[in-house]
Amino acid sequence: SVEIAASNSNSGSGVLNLSLLSAGLGSSGGVGAGSGPSVAGQRPRNNSFNIEGVDNNSKSVTGPLASIPNDAVADFTVLQNQFSAEFGHSSGAQFNTVLKGGGNEIHGTAYEYTQNRNLDALDVAAKLQGLSSRPRYDDNRIGGTVGGPIKKNKLFYFGSFEYQPVGQASVPSSGVETPTAAGYAVIGTIPGISATNLGILQKYAPAPPGPAIDSTSYTLGTKTYTIPLGQIPIVAPNFNNAWRWIGSIDYNISDKDQLRGRYIENRNSAVDTAAELPAFYTSTPTNNYLATMSEFHTFTPNLVNEVRLGFNRSNSSDPAGNFTFPGLDQFPNLYFYDLNLQLGPDGNAPQFGIQNNYQIVDNVTWTKSKHTIKFGFDGRKLISPQSFTQRSRGDYEWTTVVDYLLDNTPDQIAQRSL
Repeated sequence: SVEIAASNSNSGSGVLNLSLLSAGLGSSGGVGAGSGPSVAGQRPRNNSFNIEGVDNNSKSVTGPLASIPNDAVADFTVLQNQFSAEFGHSSGAQFNTVLKGGGNEIHGTAYEYTQNRNLDALDVAAKLQGLSSRPRYDDNRIGGTVGGPIKKNKLFYFGSFEYQPVGQASVPSSGVETPTAAGYAVIGTIPGISATNLGILQKYAPAPPGPAIDSTSYTLGTKTYTIPLGQIPIVAPNFNNAWRWIGSIDYNISDKDQLRGRYIENRNSAVDTAAELPAFYTSTPTNNYLATMSEFHTFTPNLVNEVRLGFNRSNSSDPAGNFTFPGLDQFPNLYFYDLNLQLGPDGNAPQFGIQNNYQIVDNVTWTKSKHTIKFGFDGRKLISPQSFTQRSRGDYEWTTVVDYLLDNTPDQIAQRSL
């Protein structure tokens, strides 16, 4: 195993970056999705994350749940290869973070990290949308810590707070086209057009302000209709506001007993920008909580026991919004290949996930002569109601937008559950 201890890490990317100092660990690169580095070529989703020895893993998509401000980290450890059974559950690295505690003197810190659009160059994706100025990107991390004694040499406290508002503008990676005013006029001359379908298209994909740059054609009978298309500029609001609270209590009961309590709360409010059009963006709240109580007892200099009680809760929701489509109970996902346009909310919405993880750990370490024996117990109870049916609102895809407007059968249909 390899251990790296870090104190007062102020890296903007968090203490996980310290693990890259160890041999056999590298950035995830193209290895696969997940959090943290790649260990011995494994996907980052093979990693395991703990706080004060308590499980901090998402059971749906592997990765850490509660996050800790860098200024609240006392020690950070990463174990890889041949770790003991105590650190099982994953084949990748085992990451454990220890929080700061108070001392006999009152100490505090205050900090701010900032990045904004005035410090950045114009992104290539923004240039492709015809933008000449930098879209909004403002990232601030403001926080502070304080710690000290409640009763000297006996009882100590430590607290940390961090607020990180990130405001930016979402820009699609490729251009989105809609019929121009002249294009909609041509559509109005096509016989058999569905007024309902046309109304939905005009409501969410109005004519672009600029001139036509492209066209799409549709042949009905012996007549061909050519519809001018223009590109709609999309610079949509996108924010992620995060609040993080940390609380620590340390109590030296006696020379043989120590009690340690920790509480972490994260609240995140963000915009789901997976939909192509900003009109379908929704708010996605995600809240994480972790609480742990640990008691360390020294029976003799050779016999030590530690017991931990832990609770971890995560609550996230991705709603589909209150959008209506006449005749249907939900707004479906509509795709038009000739426009490079998706109409509707996030294709994976609605979904939600709640995770409640209860844990009790007891470890006994016994040193006898030249030998050290460690044995223990790790019990967990997981309660995790979830709802995620892929494409539950239905996917309907047409080669041309006119096929949709004529209410023709889609070229592809997935999960027609409406």
